Amino acid sequence: METILKVISFFVGLFVIANGVWVMYTPPYGDEPIGLAIIAVGIFIPVITLLVARSSQRHYD
Repeated sequence: METILKVISFFVGLFVIANGVWVMYTPPYGDEPIGLAIIAVGIFIPVITLLVARSSQRHYD
């Protein structure tokens, strides 16, 4: 998989995590579960991209 796609997915994941933190700590309060879910999605975006990159790299070797 192209390296640029891996880098872009990493930055998208960081921006999603930052958005989740912003949702958790700004009013109205009570949105903490939604913020945690957004942070979890931000963590899984780069992980899934790296897993797909490894599996597609095996096909080309």
